[in-house]
Amino acid sequence: MRFVLFTYPDADYSAGWLDLPEPERQAEIERHNAWFARYGDRIRGGAELAWPKLVRSVRVRDDQPVVTDGPFVESKEILGGLIIVEADGIDEACEMAMSWPSLRQGPGAGVHVEAVSGD
Repeated sequence: MRFVLFTYPDADYSAGWLDLPEPERQAEIERHNAWFARYGDRIRGGAELAWPKLVRSVRVRDDQPVVTDGPFVESKEILGGLIIVEADGIDEACEMAMSWPSLRQGPGAGVHVEAVSGD
């Protein structure tokens, strides 16, 4: 079965990313690279997303499409990316998500796991 792992970095950690010492940033990148190496044979696609200032939502208001900044509903969550993985079931997909390195960044970090329809 295929699952999508929607990754949410901690917003406060992400906001200070450029202020982190280079060795700390590099260590974080290496932790993520190790995760991708560990599950490389299970990854089917994905993408890292741009910073929230480049996010827009299109919704219908009064029967007309309207473009607004971001998908935010009074939220500090940042959708960081998505990873499409192959797993034997939801439990295995959750095991993969539980080892996502960004979870250790802070209390705002998370991973949403969702099955791909039709699998």
